[in-house]
Amino acid sequence: MRLNLSPKTERYVLIQGQDQDAGIAIMARPALSEVLEEAKADAAMLGFVDDLRAMEASDDHDITPALLKAKGKFGLLFTKAIARLVIEGWDGVEDPDGSVAPVTPDRVDAFLDIPVIYDAFTAQYLSRWLTVQTEKKGSAPSPNGTSAAARNTAVPAGRPARSARSGKTARKV
Repeated sequence: MRLNLSPKTERYVLIQGQDQDAGIAIMARPALSEVLEEAKADAAMLGFVDDLRAMEASDDHDITPALLKAKGKFGLLFTKAIARLVIEGWDGVEDPDGSVAPVTPDRVDAFLDIPVIYDAFTAQYLSRWLTVQTEKKGSAPSPNGTSAAARNTAVPAGRPARSARSGKTARKV
């Protein structure tokens, strides 16, 4: 993981343009820990989190369609909360009259209501920052799901241990 000491707004291309079309891109600041914590405290999240915890704590330990739907909604609300905090500008986003759409919380929500945009935002932007959050917990990213790509931190073993004695031994007091 590379530590970035000057977190600044970066451009993320969500959908590549074709020929003269520039596509759709956002200018967003990094979703660092402060942003993630602020998103968790978003007004839309607070009441929903309590409901989700109650569903998970119920005596019914089966994964129900209602629980799956609730977890999906949680992901959507969390993603929108982060997007409202980090998106500072965009290219290729227009209002119905054809003018450049200003970045406002309601427009960011409408932007992410488009399924292909939501998928691109989570893949191109959000997954990068969530991966950074998991790496802070000590796990190294690996392309095949094992720790084979992680750097070995164990000290090599010294000489092999002696074999145990064979036969009977006296009982120690």
